[in-house]
Formats: sequence, C-alpha cells, structure tokens
Amino acid sequence: MKQRVLSLRTLLIGNALALALVLGLQALFPTTLLDFELRIIDSRFRVRQALDLAPAFSEQLVHINIDNYAKTQSGTPLWEKQTYARLINNIAAAQPEAIACDIMFVNWAEQSGNEALVQAAINAGNLVSPFLVDPSPDAARAPAALALDANPRLTPGKASHASGVLVAPFDALMEQSAGMGFVNLQPDPDGVIRRVPLLVELDGALVPSFFLQALAVQLDYDLEQIDVPDRSQVVLRNFPKPGTGMTRDLTLPLDRDGNLLVNYAGPLDIATYPNSYSAWNLLTVGTTPDFSGKLVFLADTSTQASQYGDVSPTPLDNTFPRAYIWSNAASMLLTDAFISPLPYGFAIAVAVLLGGLLVFVAQRLQTLWFSTTVLGMLVAYVAVAFGAFVQGGWLLPVLPVLTPLVVMYLFSSMYRYAQLEHYEGVLEGSLKSYLSPRLMDQIRSDPDILKLGGARKRITVMFSDIVNFTAFSDQADPQEIQDVLETYFGDAASVIFAQDGVIDKYMGDGILAFFENDSDDITSASRAVSCALQLQERARETDQHYRAQNRFPFAIRIGLATGYAKVGNIGPVEKIDYTVIGSVVNLASRLQSAGEPGSVILDEDTCFFVKATHAVTSLGAQDLKGFAQPVEIFSVSTD
Repeated sequence: MKQRVLSLRTLLIGNALALALVLGLQALFPTTLLDFELRIIDSRFRVRQALDLAPAFSEQLVHINIDNYAKTQSGTPLWEKQTYARLINNIAAAQPEAIACDIMFVNWAEQSGNEALVQAAINAGNLVSPFLVDPSPDAARAPAALALDANPRLTPGKASHASGVLVAPFDALMEQSAGMGFVNLQPDPDGVIRRVPLLVELDGALVPSFFLQALAVQLDYDLEQIDVPDRSQVVLRNFPKPGTGMTRDLTLPLDRDGNLLVNYAGPLDIATYPNSYSAWNLLTVGTTPDFSGKLVFLADTSTQASQYGDVSPTPLDNTFPRAYIWSNAASMLLTDAFISPLPYGFAIAVAVLLGGLLVFVAQRLQTLWFSTTVLGMLVAYVAVAFGAFVQGGWLLPVLPVLTPLVVMYLFSSMYRYAQLEHYEGVLEGSLKSYLSPRLMDQIRSDPDILKLGGARKRITVMFSDIVNFTAFSDQADPQEIQDVLETYFGDAASVIFAQDGVIDKYMGDGILAFFENDSDDITSASRAVSCALQLQERARETDQHYRAQNRFPFAIRIGLATGYAKVGNIGPVEKIDYTVIGSVVNLASRLQSAGEPGSVILDEDTCFFVKATHAVTSLGAQDLKGFAQPVEIFSVSTD
C-alpha cells in the first residue's frame, strides 16, 4: 500500500508539473500551435461539407457574376463603364432591396462613362459601394463625399481604428450611393480568410463592413441601433428577423479583434450556389428576373479579376471569390448560423479535467489498457470537437487540449516504464534485434566471438538520422511517431542485415551500425555505401508515400567513416552488448550532421575504397566538432 501511495503521489506531482508547463508555454507562445490548429479548423469545414450538414445559404441573397462566360460572350475582357451602368440598371429593374456592387470605380483619368454610372446609382437608389480603409498612421483623410458625418458616433478604442481611406470610388458615385462599406480583409497567418471585420472607427465615426452596410440597406436597418461595448462585443439592437416581421437583439460572437468567423455554407463550386447568375444573362435575356426583397452582390469573378486579388483562400477553396465571402457573412446574420469560438479558459478547464482522469487510469490500469484508454480519450475529444462544430457551430480548441494530454501521457508512460523496469525488470532486446543472420550463425558456431573486451578491427561505421524528427515528435500523435519509427527501423534493419551489417543501437530516431570485413579483404566500405544508397532509396519511397497522405515529410542523412575500432562484447558479463568503440564512431556521427537531407557523406578512407565504383564529390575540408583538424569529406551520388 505504501508503494502504491508513493506511486500515485509521483504521478500526481509529475503530471501536474507537465500540465502546468505545457499550458504556461501555450500562454506565453500562443502562435506556436496556431498553424496546425487552423488546419484542424479547416478540416471541420470539409468534414461538415462531406456529410452535407453545412448551413443553408440564405435565399434572400443573389449573386450576379461577371464571370469568364460573360467576358467571353462580350468579346472584351475590359468592360466600359457604360456596360456596368447598363448591368446595374437591369439589376435594379428586378427590384432588389439592395445592390452590393463589389467593384470599385475609382477616379480614373478616363472620365467617360462616369455620368452613366452615377445615373445608374440614382436610378437604383439602393447601390452600396466599397472602399478600402487605411490603418497606417499617415493615411490620407477620408474624402468629404464619404459623408462620415451621417454615420453613428463611436468612442475611439471600442473598435479597430482606421486612420483614413486608402482607395474609394470617384466622388459623384459615392454621393449617389445608398451606403458605403469597407472591404478590407485580413487573412490568418497561413493566408486563409476565416473571419471578416464587422466595423471600424474612422474619425470618431462607426464605419460598417461592406456586407453589414449592404444588409442595413436591404433590411432598412438604422446603423444607430448598433451597440459596441468593446472590441470583442457587438449587439445589433432590434435587428430584423427576415420573414417574420419581428426584431430581436442579435449578439454577434466575435473574436478579440472584433472579427466575425465566417460560417461558410458551401458548396465548393460557386456555380452551384443558390441564385447565382452570369452577368451576361442580365445583359441579354429579354425577361427580367424577380429579385424582390433580395440583396444582390455584383462582382467580377472572372479569371482576370483573380489576378487583381479578388479571390482568396478559404477553408473550402484556395481560389474563392471575395464577393462570396461577403455574402456568406451576410447569410450568417440572415439565418442566425454563427460560429461560436470558445475561449482559451475552456481549453484549460478541459485539459485539467481530462488530465485528472488520465492520472487515475495511469495508476489503476495495466499498460495496454492505459494506452488504449488515453487514446480513446483523445479520439473522443476530437470527435466531440468535430461534432460540436458540425451540429451547433461551436468551435472547440483541439491542440491546446490535446498537447498537454499527450505530454502527460508521455510522462506517465515513462514513469510506468521506469517502475516496471525497477521492480520487474525489462529485457533490453535480444542479439537478433541488432546482428545480421550471418553474424548470428557465426556466434552459434563460435561463441568466443562474444568474449569480453572484443578485438581491434578495421570497420566501416554508419550513422543514420531522420531529418527534423525532433520538431515532428513535438507536434505529432505518439502513435504516429511510433508508426514512423517502426517503418524506418524495420526497413533499415532489413537493408543493413542484407549487407551483413551489425546494428549497434537505436538512438532515438538514429541508427548506429557497422560493417566488418571478410578475412583480409576490405569490403566493409563498399557494403556500407551500398547499404546507405538503398536506405536513401527506401527513404524517398517513404517520403512519397507520406506526402501522398499529407503527412510528415520524410528524409534521412547518413554518415560513413572507415577506420580501426574495438569490436565485440564490451561491458560486464551480465549484459551481452556486441558493440563498437572508437573515434571512427564519433566521426560517422559528425559526418551525418554535416550532410544535407537525402545525402550520404563519406570520410577520406571510405572514399578511397569506393571512388572507383561510385560517383563521389569532394566537399572539401570542414571543421567537425570534436576534431582538432579539418576533415576532408565527400558525398556519394544517390541518384
């Protein structure tokens, strides 16, 4: 009982420290896991899309796309402003509640067509135009035509601040627009657009985002009703609930910077979005469609437009038109289908709770059941995170919860292993795990080979190491780490044994092996090089396989050194350890470190024995750690 209490105490203290350390590091370096967490967020969108459980796209939204078909049929890639004006007039004839024109008609030197555009805006009476705000301190002030005096006042500091206007339509068009909304989008660190800003403060005025201004015009919503307690909170007071004639206070789930996470409705192909039309149909078809009560987004979605930044990567598509990002954001407000991110405190609470359960099962269950239970916990949490997103739009943090649990699992496993080794003993492996079948046959015939002290022999030592495996191990699931090592070690062992090599030991993700000579013939260098080239070929095949599965890029470095060393059973009688001792071992390790991924690096002695049969390139004399003089090194072609 005393031993059991001590064991539990060690588990509790050790895991508490591990949990505190990981949570502390995550708090100090919040961006460390960000890239992987963002990919997990995207995978939830794709899973939801595959299950056909994405939220419905609002029927009150219409897209008029100036697409490749429209450009081709018109016979010109660059349309005159009179053509745009005619298109806007035709859209207005369909009687939409608002037209969100995601095309910026700046003050060009060429003024022809400006009057037609202004007249089209007057005829429509509900045209919403875009502009770009400028966050830089030395930004140009907002033009008078923007009419910020008519916007609600907003206390500086309660929303993101813009210093001025970067680009805007020409003044006459701004004056005749029913509203102006900014179209700035800030991608996440990986370049993907997952969120849109809701509003900014400019010259003390509340300036709405493009989609929010368009909705305000469509629903006849007064921007004065917007309540902004702080940067992370916005309440749309008395916001209309479409189709009911009722209003309600709509609290928007924003991030800490006032951005709304876009709940992309899909589908993947914009051509299959509801109510999406080619602009050419509006310009040529005799019958006018009925857009009554709808908000129309007009945008250039052609290939030419994508060259000017009108498309962005999203969780569902690498080239998604920005107009559809705005319409997806508008659809969220019309359908109440939001993404609600849970705070970091939730991750801490769940990690502590599951960590306590992990300590309990670590102390109670046998090793196999312990590992199975922990794996089940991790899988279950991931399933809950995906299910909560798919069913309710709740965005649960994944890596901030899984990472401390994995670290706790590793600590508990190491502790259990140490306990098992201390009280029950653990076999460290048999000679068959390290020696080639040929050498095993020799040992059976002549056991004196394993006599204590070994013998001085001329050998070739090989040191192989996986590139960037430490970084991979810090982020990967333990099972994936194990799978990679098992595949790597299994392939390496078969190749080494095929060349009559001896595996001295596995060192983390590295392999130390050596090759002896047959009688007086110096064959160790040739067999070692052949072995190294086969290992690199296997590594390339593994890398192709992993990349096809979007997994860890796999590459190894190999160093070969030839020289004299002590070979044999080194150590106490109680432990048979057929190994090698000598500076040639250290040299092989340093040569490996000096190589590039996928390389085989040789010392001068090894090169001497293989240069006649292999393509060898001199890399010159290099300073290697632990060697007083520069060492001449070579690389052998792996092609």
